[in-house]
Amino acid sequence: MRRPLTARTLSIRLAIAILVLVGASLLGLMFGAESPSLVEAFRTAGQERFIFVEIRLPRLFVTALVGGALALAGAAFQALLRNPLASPYVLGISGGGALGAVAALLLGLDVVLLGVSTRPLFAFAGCLGALGLLALVAGKRGRIRPHTLLLAGVVVNAFFAALIAFITYVVDPTHAIRIVRWLMGGIHLTTGPERLGAFLVLAVGTFLLLLESRALNLLVLGDESARQLGVDVDRCRRRTFLAASLLTAAAVALCGPIGFVGLVVPHAVRMILGPDHRALLPVSLLAGGAFLVLADVLARTVRRPEELPVGIITAFVGAPFFLWLLAGGRRRTFYEES
Repeated sequence: MRRPLTARTLSIRLAIAILVLVGASLLGLMFGAESPSLVEAFRTAGQERFIFVEIRLPRLFVTALVGGALALAGAAFQALLRNPLASPYVLGISGGGALGAVAALLLGLDVVLLGVSTRPLFAFAGCLGALGLLALVAGKRGRIRPHTLLLAGVVVNAFFAALIAFITYVVDPTHAIRIVRWLMGGIHLTTGPERLGAFLVLAVGTFLLLLESRALNLLVLGDESARQLGVDVDRCRRRTFLAASLLTAAAVALCGPIGFVGLVVPHAVRMILGPDHRALLPVSLLAGGAFLVLADVLARTVRRPEELPVGIITAFVGAPFFLWLLAGGRRRTFYEES
């Protein structure tokens, strides 16, 4: 029996999560294809400072942002569907973003306009298209049906994957290579407007989900129980679904479809801290950032000076974890207990 969450306990958990993220960030700054001295970088104005300020700091910001967005979205989807296997990747929203980016590459619309790449815009549009398709299939009279939504996500994801495979097969080899590399998921150089836009989406999505944290605690007890306790179940589902989908769209638009972050991180946090979403959501946000930063460190160092797509690293970690969950090797979660 876990103790009730108090303000002091919540503060301690958030402080520990922040320290973990800071520690991971320091590793992200110090290790890569080259390992210049962090102290020397801020003493001189040479190449080492350029590497840290112009390359690694923006990359670190994007990596933590994307990891946090995917983990937070995963935690929200798992609560929304009362299923610990739910994630943005499984629901097909990442696949929609991937299809949008692939379409931009195929049609020659992947250009730089006013200093900003148009590919993230198409990826974002693809995510929103997948969101609309899921809402159309799984929604009935304004209500989102959890079981139908999960099944629809699996089918939509498979359909998008088939379309992407077809496009990759028929295009010329140059475009096919670009498509395959992007689909692996990677941390790319981004512009200031792209980072600002992603940060604003993350801030709005996080705020909306934190507002629903108490309602999500009651929603996992079942729709009828939540309604009896004063929760507007349909409105809570719509807001949570929209906010989590926007977070996923922003992440995919920046870095491509990086899988398993939204599955592994929130489930691991829940196993450690328990099911209270007042702590689960913000800690998942911070832990997701730390997880992807560490995965990016591995991606940059395991075959130095070459760099692996970070999606490969997260798959190596996430796929065995996913199989472990399916095999029933986990402790009972609050979804099963409720």
